[in-house]
Amino acid sequence: MAGAAAERQEIGLVNAVNHSIKKNKDNPITVIAGKIVIEGVIAANKYKGRQESGSEPYTDVQLTVRGTKGKETVLNLSLKGEAAPSLAGGGLKGLETILPGIGIRYMKAVRKHLVESVKLRAGDKVPDVYGRLNPAAKKKIVVGNERMGGPIDYMYIGRMTVDADYRPDTNQLVLRGNLIPAEEYARTHDLYFRLRARREDQRFDPDAKDSTGAPKVYGKSPSRGDSAGRIVVTDKPPSSALIIKFS
Repeated sequence: MAGAAAERQEIGLVNAVNHSIKKNKDNPITVIAGKIVIEGVIAANKYKGRQESGSEPYTDVQLTVRGTKGKETVLNLSLKGEAAPSLAGGGLKGLETILPGIGIRYMKAVRKHLVESVKLRAGDKVPDVYGRLNPAAKKKIVVGNERMGGPIDYMYIGRMTVDADYRPDTNQLVLRGNLIPAEEYARTHDLYFRLRARREDQRFDPDAKDSTGAPKVYGKSPSRGDSAGRIVVTDKPPSSALIIKFS
């Protein structure tokens, strides 16, 4: 369902922009969302391609903008829902392409905390674990790079069903969501790694490691065979979240 909702949001934004351009007789329009105004928009497209790691790319939608001198540029947008958006992913492989070593350090800190503080034993259910990111890491992780299908210019935070209003008298498309420069988003939000199970029946395995020797924490799912968790980045851990420190 989450994938279908994301697809609906991406298609909704692309259609809202392109339909508005057609209404303007294929001339550029201005796109407005929150405090951001983007003039000269001539096309919107879903991003094609994946990360080098094979995971979903950072970029969801691209806006093509024509400047006053006719030069065209492309803006990369990452689209997220309003409730606890996951801001980046790709697992350890993806994270390592941005900040080598950070994913492994996080996984080691998670395992240590679960063993020494939570005192989990093999076979116990593992709670989701959050790790607060330091300021130096936030920008690189949110913006990403070309290897990750980025870099991201803007985050778009809005409803999964895109709500938009085209105003022909001013050639403006007003989106009822927020466009936020990616660097600003990273600077103004606390961000956290979140480790969670891929399958409900995965349990704690303190000895499980991946091919690099990093702890996997989760054992193999009896039902589906998944043998690792998933790391994403979020800015809204629940009030009861298990939050650890790592560097």
